[in-house]
Order: sequence, then C-alpha cells, then structure tokens
Amino acid sequence: MGIFRIIRGDITQCKVDAIVNAANPSLLGGGGVDGAIHSAAGPGLLAACRKLGGCTPGEAKITEGFHLPARYVIHTPGPVYQGGTKGEEKILASCYQNSLKIAASYGLKTVAFPSISTGIYGYPVEKASRTAVREILIFLRTQSMIKEVTMICFDAGTQKAYEEAWREINEVDFTIQKAEESDLADIRKLMKKTVVHMENSDWFYDGGKDFLVTCLKEDETTGFAVIARVKGGTKKGSLAGCFLAEIPGDVEYNLGKDLGFSKEQLLVSAHMDTAVVDPLYRGHHLQDRMMEACEKEMKKRGIHYLLVTVHPDNPYSLSNVRKRGYQIRKTKEKYGGSLRHILCKEV
Repeated sequence: MGIFRIIRGDITQCKVDAIVNAANPSLLGGGGVDGAIHSAAGPGLLAACRKLGGCTPGEAKITEGFHLPARYVIHTPGPVYQGGTKGEEKILASCYQNSLKIAASYGLKTVAFPSISTGIYGYPVEKASRTAVREILIFLRTQSMIKEVTMICFDAGTQKAYEEAWREINEVDFTIQKAEESDLADIRKLMKKTVVHMENSDWFYDGGKDFLVTCLKEDETTGFAVIARVKGGTKKGSLAGCFLAEIPGDVEYNLGKDLGFSKEQLLVSAHMDTAVVDPLYRGHHLQDRMMEACEKEMKKRGIHYLLVTVHPDNPYSLSNVRKRGYQIRKTKEKYGGSLRHILCKEV
C-alpha cells in the first residue's frame, strides 16, 4: 500500500517521477499552475504539447519534464465548475484516475498533484478535495506499482481542506452487524466495485452472490452474513464491507470433500469464503473484524471446521486468514480452473 502525503509547496520544484499539470484542453499553457509548470519546464514542454493534439477534460497525456526536476509531466484538464450539475465530479475523479493509470503504465513510483480545478475553474476546494483524496487512496490501496503520491497545496486553506478530507476517510469507525435482506442491493454494488478495483479479478469468487440471496431471504440456517457500515462523518451509514459464511452440509462442493472429511465432519463444516471491503477502507482491518463475528456465530451453531479458499497470488487475504489461525491444507484448481489454497481452522 502506497503512501499519501499532503504538503504546502511549489509543484515545479518537486523531485518526483512525475508531476501532474492542471492543464487546459489545448495543452498549450495558461495561467496558474499550468503557466508555472510551462515556465519552469522551458519551451521544450510547449513544443511537446503541440504534438499531442489537445486533451479532453478528465483524460490525461504525458510528456517529458524537460527542465523540471520531475522526469515527466502528466497533463489533465479538469472540469470548469458549473454548480455541480454538469458531471463535474465524475470528470474530476477521472483526472486523478487517468493520471495515476498513466504513471503506473510508465512504471513510475512517485507522483505529485496540484489541486485540480480549484483555481480559476472555480471548483469549491471542500468538494474537490474529497474527490481527489478518495480517488488517490483507492488507487494506492488497490495496486502495487506507485509507492508515493503527494498533494502539493498552494496555500494554507487548500492544505486544510485536503487534510480534513483525509481525516474523513481515515479517522472513522464502523458498526459490524448482521446483514439483512434490506442490505442486499448495497452488498451487490459493493461486490461489483470491489472486483473492478482488484489487481487480479481471479482473486474474487463470485459464487457467494447467489448464496447470499438464499441466506438472507430464504433460509438463515444455511449460513450467516455480516456487514460493516461507517459510523459517522459525511459517509455515515455507507456500506464498507461484507463477509459471508456458508454452511453447505453434505454436498459435493463442500470444501471438506477436497480434504477427505467424513460425513460427520462435513455436517459441522462452514465456508468462510466471500469477503468484500470497499477499497477506500482497506487498512481498517475490516475483513478481520467481520470474519471474527462470523466465526463466533459459527461456533454458537456447533460448527467445528472453518474452511476458506484464497488465490495463491493474493497476499492480502492470505495474510489475514493465516493470522487468524487458518492453515493451508491443500492447493488445487477450483471455481472454473482457478488455483486456490484451501485453508482450515478448527474451533
């Protein structure tokens, strides 16, 4: 997980792999940060930008840094604020997403951003900072290429807004509670979001989606699901995570069959197999906290064997479950030919 810093300073002096330029769509220079970057880089930057043919707001293009300390400049035009009703938030989010994607595709490790669109484009910094911090943190928490992102703030007011946006995300607590049928729509949305932001979509087994409906709407004896919701702040009540435990019984897909369990053992086994956490809240140990709640419920129900599968290349989940006492018993192809460790914990 990469580092995110918020400082006050001059972006043209940053010694990083790439700085991001809050450009205009022509990419031919302008006022504010854009003008300062072009001035510091020298005429070579303008010449390089002329060859790019402009850039649509929300998209990003890259050039050399020329006379700048940074090796590269990533140019992204932000939205002009029109009251927030013209898709400005989506465009601004794309500025950060696409700039970071380009940096990662070039193998860059360190990137510095200005506060995009909060100058002459009129985007309120309190709103823009939340979007910027959210997108940067999601990217850092879901990929391993970029090691450090720095937000370079022009003045104290801008820095304060970004620090407050960071606190809203990182200094939060969560309620861990039993999932209900009314939570289904939120859980489905979270599952979709989680897969989109995974480094490898093969890490996620989506068979739990169908069972979740059975568990919450039809027969609670077949399993148990918990969710994590944000306690306070601007995101109060939003879904941050979900964990599902299934009690399959003596059926062919019971993971105990792969481990040679007897019928008696199969009947007291549970699959701890579907965990999703909003990428924004990784680092809050939500998977561990939700898993603990499910383990306690399984113990109450007389379950003795807790089984889980983890993709061998997924270091995050593998580390989490091993810390909770699960041990690898077997590694084999599961779920359409995808390799999985099968881990077991006795309770």
